[in-house]
Amino acid sequence: MIEFLTLNSLSLHVKKIFKYTFIFIFGLNLNLFSGPFTDEFAKCIVMKTTTQEKTDLVRWIYVTMSFHPQLMDLSNLTADDVEMVNIRVADYMTNVFAYKCNEELNMAIDYEGEESVYYAFELLGEIAMTELMEDQGVSAASELFIDYIDVSIFEQILNY
Repeated sequence: MIEFLTLNSLSLHVKKIFKYTFIFIFGLNLNLFSGPFTDEFAKCIVMKTTTQEKTDLVRWIYVTMSFHPQLMDLSNLTADDVEMVNIRVADYMTNVFAYKCNEELNMAIDYEGEESVYYAFELLGEIAMTELMEDQGVSAASELFIDYIDVSIFEQILNY
């Protein structure tokens, strides 16, 4: 039996492909090293970081990236916005390093090196981004470009 895909079902199929690609790109785990102490530190910061703190970290990433010359025209951040985001992240970092996960941090650095901090925060960043992507508005916005895809090209590539 030959299965024919309608434009709507193909669009749904194409949407899934692009959505998974988008999640892969932004959630790409480059964590090639992970020892037991790094794992414990990562577990600590993931478990002891609040939803608001995760949002603060993603906001800091957004603000930081907005300084790139190719992105500056898309942002209208004020100096106060930038300062507030940096203050919140500094407070978070101080809190997590000095109080929440100090023991795990020191063990990870002592036994597995300073890169363990990078890897642990990479995991936290992935989790924070995943949580933001689960928002219906963000999810819908991440699919807006699909309206401009030439479906016939994907019919050919996917042999439909």
